[in-house]
Formats: sequence, C-alpha cells, structure tokens
Amino acid sequence: MGFIFPNGSIIHNDSGVYFQNSTSVPIRVPNSCDFASLKTIIHNTLQLTDKQFLDEIHYLQPFTHTGNQIRFQCMQLINDDDVNTMLMCNDQFSCVGLIELLCTIGRTPDEVINLLERTTTPTHDALLYYNGRWNMPPQNTFVGCAFTGKNPKKFEIPSGCTLDELKDLIK
Repeated sequence: MGFIFPNGSIIHNDSGVYFQNSTSVPIRVPNSCDFASLKTIIHNTLQLTDKQFLDEIHYLQPFTHTGNQIRFQCMQLINDDDVNTMLMCNDQFSCVGLIELLCTIGRTPDEVINLLERTTTPTHDALLYYNGRWNMPPQNTFVGCAFTGKNPKKFEIPSGCTLDELKDLIK
C-alpha cells in the first residue's frame, strides 16, 4: 500500500526529503511488481487520459543515518531493479509506513499545442444545491460541515468572476 503525489514537489529538510502535494492518491503495489506494471497501475489509478503520460516516478527511500536515525532520500525509478529496491526497502523499513511515490505527468505535444491555442477563459467547477441545507454533524464531533440537497446542478465559474456575475450564473 502506498500513496502517489501527482505533480508534487520534493522538499528538503533536516530529515532528508519529503514529498508535498495538495492531494495524495492511495495505491496498491503488489510484491511481485515490475516497472512496466507499476507504470500501468499508476496510470490507471490516476485515470490518465490518452493525452497524458507518466513522465517520471520518484520513490521516498528510507535509509539509516548516523545514530540509527531514519532519513529519506529521493530515488528515481527507471527499471525493474529500482522497483525491486523500493519493495525491499519497504520490507526492511516497515516502521516508516507506506510507500510514497512522486509522479510527474506530462502531456503529449498535440495536447500542449491544443492547450496553448485555447482562447476560452479558465473556469472552476461548482455544485449548486438549490434550496439545500447544511449537513451539521452531531454536537462535540465537529469535523466540518457539508451541503446537502436534491438534484445538485453542476456549472462553471470563470476565473475572476464578480459577485454580480456569479448571481447571474446562478439565475
């Protein structure tokens, strides 16, 4: 079991390195995994389109530092031997937890050109709950609130939208 950090960043600190991204995606890596299978698993887990490809895969590799402190270094996975090393490290350092992979996702040249040629204003997806209500948790178990309602309507909000423009979109 592990986590993928798509298009994340590598942060260097006192304990070596760690991966950072706003969203991590859970993944299952079989013990008998090879590099091609790992790429396929990641591709399917991230639901990449035909216009996207897995460019690089990095593993957060634990190692024992002076004084038996566990530190981490970044290891790029490029072949079956690297994946085997990752699996052996995960077994050897079972105390560090799950496998963490940072993946960079590229786009095909045609997709890049397509994105550059688009002239539409960027938008953000939103859900509208008409006459909805707050879904309040029981007292003393507050972890946040959510909206509930029947038949939510999905719509797009353009970047830079003003409050009056938002009201017009909702109408």
